[in-house]
Amino acid sequence: MSVQNLKIRLHILSPVHIGCDDVYEPTSFVIDEKKGKLIEFDPMDFIKALSMKERDEFSKACNNDNLLQVFKTVKRLYKSSIPGREVDIVSGLIAHYTSVLKMPTFDKKAVINQFTMNKTAYNLQKNMPYIPGTSFKGSLRTAYLSSIASSTGIKNWWNESKAKEKDRAKELEEKLLQGSFETDPFRMVKVSDFLPVKEVKTKIVYGVNKKKKKSEKPTKADSGPPQIFEAIQHGAVFEGLINIHQPLSKSIIKYPVEKDNLLKAIHEFYMKAFEKEKKIAEEIGTGLIDVSNFNGMLGKSAFLIRLGRHSGAEAVTIEGNRLIKIMQKQGDPPKYSKDGATTLWLSSETSKPTSNNGLIPFGWALLEIIPFDVKNIYPSHVVTVEHTITKSEEAVVKQETIPVTKTIQSQTLLWKNANLSWSPGDLTLKANNKASLRLKSLDEAKKFVPEQFHRKLFIKKEPVKAKVMVEQTGNAFRIIRVET
Repeated sequence: MSVQNLKIRLHILSPVHIGCDDVYEPTSFVIDEKKGKLIEFDPMDFIKALSMKERDEFSKACNNDNLLQVFKTVKRLYKSSIPGREVDIVSGLIAHYTSVLKMPTFDKKAVINQFTMNKTAYNLQKNMPYIPGTSFKGSLRTAYLSSIASSTGIKNWWNESKAKEKDRAKELEEKLLQGSFETDPFRMVKVSDFLPVKEVKTKIVYGVNKKKKKSEKPTKADSGPPQIFEAIQHGAVFEGLINIHQPLSKSIIKYPVEKDNLLKAIHEFYMKAFEKEKKIAEEIGTGLIDVSNFNGMLGKSAFLIRLGRHSGAEAVTIEGNRLIKIMQKQGDPPKYSKDGATTLWLSSETSKPTSNNGLIPFGWALLEIIPFDVKNIYPSHVVTVEHTITKSEEAVVKQETIPVTKTIQSQTLLWKNANLSWSPGDLTLKANNKASLRLKSLDEAKKFVPEQFHRKLFIKKEPVKAKVMVEQTGNAFRIIRVET
């Protein structure tokens, strides 16, 4: 089995947030108004620094189920000697935090809605942001499917399909890929997680929703509770690997992914989206993304890509086959658009900006292909690769001090009536108690498993019967896909 290996240096161009089902807990942070920083600490370090009287006070606040009181107590009892991690925050968050602390009455729902801050994906051991390979691969897949749709002339599938609405997206993918499950060429594309190669700055920002045309009226989404989340900032650099395996024969996978076709698809899909958004930014006066440092490389060794939350409906749907729901005012049914969303989400310093100047779109990054023998220009971190490689490729990879797993034999198996279970404690899917797959979050697990299994598997915590494709390497089995 031949393998095409790509070493990728990922440059973050605008704020990127990739959810991990984790938030900044009220008992583990304070905001330092003078520094303009959020300080996150271990709750145990906080408790150790308290006197017995202060511990009793803190315990009472926590036991009363009064979130506002917890905020106030943690702020009052916090000591600067407690070790913590400082996180940048936008200017509006300081006044927001102060206003929450000044609330005279307790309204549990209001406090939670107004001050829930979602963390971006991070390494639990090193408390370090990273880009999950699954998120990156999803962006590659969308571009590749759009390329197939364009070359085969498949359009407006939502109108032509006779399937139920919830099944049409899956049906479209099967149509584009000439089958499903074992015939899916993207199961041969292996993407590592992307780890930082220098210090990564994150910042807690507001997400605000604006119309794509000039308008003084707020959007429906922007009239709701503020969205506050941590985002990786412009200038962060990550590295990882993409390995494109070629099947032993084309009897099962008729249209395997080729490196050149994949890169071409990425360039065409995301460059088109970038140019379209650039025109919108110029019209409504928001900030622009600067790619001038890569002008001579775009489409050759550098390719735009979009990742994470609020990347826009156009970036996660297949070109020519979109049907995007547009919510209307309360009481009115939603409308649907084949062209795209009518609003976009932007990073802001305040929850209610008075102008669009300085607002920045989310999710833009640039993948740069670099040779394996190029030394890092930043302090290196270890990147773990799980993919099968040849002896000659292993020699090159070892020069980069990247640990590899050399496998003698690997085959793909389809278990048609597997017993699939979910272990929430370690976020692991198991099939027949023999194959497993550990996910980064519950949200990622829900994206991996078909929706019809969600209630029984994730809520009732009961096993389900499903088609499960596994990859066997020696005596080890790894789940690579689940289907109804």
